Amino acid sequence: MKASLLPILLLSLLSACGDSSTPPTGGGLPSAPACAPGAAPLEFTGSAGGGDAKSYRMLPFAVAPGTGRVELSYDWSDKPGNPPSTPLTSTTFDLGLWDQRGYRSAAGFRGWGGSRQGRSDNEQAPIFVQADGADRGFVPGRIEPGLWFADLGIAAVAPNGADYRVRVECKAAAAGAPPAEDPVDRGHVARFGAGWYHGDFHMHAYHSNPNAPDWPDFIAQARAAQLDFLMVTEYVTGQHWHTLGAVQRQHPDLLIWPGREIITYHGHMMAFGETPSVLEYRHGFEDVSAAEIQRLSKADGALFGVNHPTTFPPPLFSNFCRGCYFELDDAVDWSQVDTIELVNGPMIATADDLGIPLPAGSIENPFVATAIQKWEGLLAQGYKITAVSGSDSKGVDAEDQRSRKGYGSSATAVHAQNLSRPALSAAIRAGHAYIRARGIANSPQVLFEASGPGGQQGIYGDSLVLAEGETATLTTTVSGGVGQLLSYYANGLPVLSLPVPTDPYVHTQAAARLPVSEGPLGTFWRIELRDAQTRTVIGNPIFLKPASAGS
Repeated sequence: MKASLLPILLLSLLSACGDSSTPPTGGGLPSAPACAPGAAPLEFTGSAGGGDAKSYRMLPFAVAPGTGRVELSYDWSDKPGNPPSTPLTSTTFDLGLWDQRGYRSAAGFRGWGGSRQGRSDNEQAPIFVQADGADRGFVPGRIEPGLWFADLGIAAVAPNGADYRVRVECKAAAAGAPPAEDPVDRGHVARFGAGWYHGDFHMHAYHSNPNAPDWPDFIAQARAAQLDFLMVTEYVTGQHWHTLGAVQRQHPDLLIWPGREIITYHGHMMAFGETPSVLEYRHGFEDVSAAEIQRLSKADGALFGVNHPTTFPPPLFSNFCRGCYFELDDAVDWSQVDTIELVNGPMIATADDLGIPLPAGSIENPFVATAIQKWEGLLAQGYKITAVSGSDSKGVDAEDQRSRKGYGSSATAVHAQNLSRPALSAAIRAGHAYIRARGIANSPQVLFEASGPGGQQGIYGDSLVLAEGETATLTTTVSGGVGQLLSYYANGLPVLSLPVPTDPYVHTQAAARLPVSEGPLGTFWRIELRDAQTRTVIGNPIFLKPASAGS
């Protein structure tokens, strides 16, 4: 690696003068090669074995004064002796970038691109950052001299190991002005009045996909799915937090709610809302922990969710879907988890969706049943977590795919006092929600209510207090569900199933506490609907609690 002496001398002078923009390297990092305009690009090469999977390597480089643009590119190849590459055995490296403010500082985060630039079958231009622009998933801003870090994530490694190469180049680009900040109004009320509002809790867009729809098409697809609130949860980055104000103003009847998906190699989580205090994703690196990511996200006012908790379990699917299966049960505080994603992606799954052959052309997504089982186990332990769904879509082009894979392919109905972030947050925490598993157009509308002694009333998520020997009455009203099967469950066990013969259909069911099997939340009753293909509705429970002092 060659570089002129001038940038190196200037960096040495900055260091000698106590340049506060250059943080300590964290101890043990090698001296950093200089990256300067006009100099040859830097190359970092190395290897990784199976034991390196789910780890990160910081590759430090010293950005010289006069640099206006930093570019990164990379590639990898499996070592000889590996079996033929398949989705279940292939290697995946990810790539991120941190600037002179440090690789452990939210301010120093300059982006994360996943593996999209490094795949040989998906050639992309280099990742870049400069003052007035940046690649998708990355953060524009002034290029300050100091110690920067390429962040190489070793997501999955073929059995016999792999080699990688990371290329860094500094250029003297013209220093334009950084983009003006234009965030959404967090208090925006899109519609007044109490009612059922529908949202997709897992939507990827511009910063997650090089072929993502533009914002007008994103909105058009969401409207076609009849969505009211849009959780824009880009991978890792928060750059969209600063740019969606204009989109919200152009569509005041929709609620645009920016968040981010926290992609760790041990499980995926969601922060619904802007979290400027934390842009971490590297659970297990140094002392980074999911617990601290959760704490800081909640402190910034975000709702916190766990995504697709039982999807693609290891070891079979470890390389196919890196970190998709949730392995952080002991790391997160479940009492501070607001949502759990029961339906992720298409409810009707094909062999392509699952990465394995199927005896039939399509089946119900097999990870929904296991996610429900995990959720009910958490409820039994006393954690009141609201079940939601998310398409996990990055937008689609083919019209005939939108009903199965696009935004709103599953939707969550939430009963809130108005269509605003504060009202929806309160309703989501209360559990006033149910999942329409095949989207609004292809799932019934279902109201689940309870009445009990003393005039008590409730819907999904509410609690009624019953003295010994007392019962409540559950009332289920189904619209658009003729021919489907309505089922009741108590503490996770089936109680009753019956066909829906009319539209609308109203059914009442006596419900009692089951003290032998209930947990700290009492006895929880919930409903589902299904047709011949899949579940179509999954309801959050109504809780029947024992009378106690102060109740």
